[in-house]
Amino acid sequence: MMRFWVRQLAAGFGLAAVIAAAQFGVVYGLNALRLDREFLAGTDNDWNLQLSWIAWFALCATVGGATFAAGMAQRETGRVGVGVRALAACTAALGAATVALPLTLQPARYAVLHASFDPQLTAALAVGAGVIAGLLLSLFVVARSPLSTNLWVFTAGVWVLAVVSFLDTAQFGRNRDALGDYYDPIRLGVLDVSSLEPIPRASFTAPVLAVLAALVCGLVARRAGRSRTLIALSGAAGPLLIAIAYGIGGPGLSRSLSYQADAYLGAMIAVVVGLLVTTVIALAPRRAPARPAF
Repeated sequence: MMRFWVRQLAAGFGLAAVIAAAQFGVVYGLNALRLDREFLAGTDNDWNLQLSWIAWFALCATVGGATFAAGMAQRETGRVGVGVRALAACTAALGAATVALPLTLQPARYAVLHASFDPQLTAALAVGAGVIAGLLLSLFVVARSPLSTNLWVFTAGVWVLAVVSFLDTAQFGRNRDALGDYYDPIRLGVLDVSSLEPIPRASFTAPVLAVLAALVCGLVARRAGRSRTLIALSGAAGPLLIAIAYGIGGPGLSRSLSYQADAYLGAMIAVVVGLLVTTVIALAPRRAPARPAF
């Protein structure tokens, strides 16, 4: 029994740490995320955008580590109880925080904001809030197939959007400063490509992705005979991840710049439309089994 719990600890902590390190490594390596710079007047909301990504990384790492640890327990024992969920969530949260905090605080030391608050403190709060939110979400989502499936399908879609947006930005060389030190900010859950208008793509990308994920995951779960309640709730699981991240990052310091606020609104809408789609799927009457002919 002791070996079982030790494996749980190692699995949750280890994978959460790896996921956090991988995410920060990719965005820092590509200069897609830069905290160690000056956030000039006119780009004030870039800081909130960076905080949203940081919170999302912490959320994904925590939920990912907890999902893996709970999955191991389910394969070994055939069930996941409250104790396993709690242990998986707590160890994953610790692993995510251990990696995410230093990778955030070190570059944040060199951030220059045109605001009265400490950038290191706000970055630390973003990581902490993301980890705690990830812990609470893990307690509810892990080992519940309709919820976890939607969450990871939606998360994979967000990463696809980020890759496409980065490739478009890099291709056209759109840099935010005169020296070309960093790229235009890529918003979380937004298809930020030059061929689309900024406000519509921010308001509609996440909701469209939420609808697609809800349709696919909801119909598959319904066909598999899953609980109506879990199917109904599953549409909000994935969108809730970026909605929480935007809630932590905030709509922006400057109300005159709307690009962060537009994406913030889109993330909140995504939760509602995803939930509506899976609720309809869950409540639709199921076809009665055909009676054998005599």
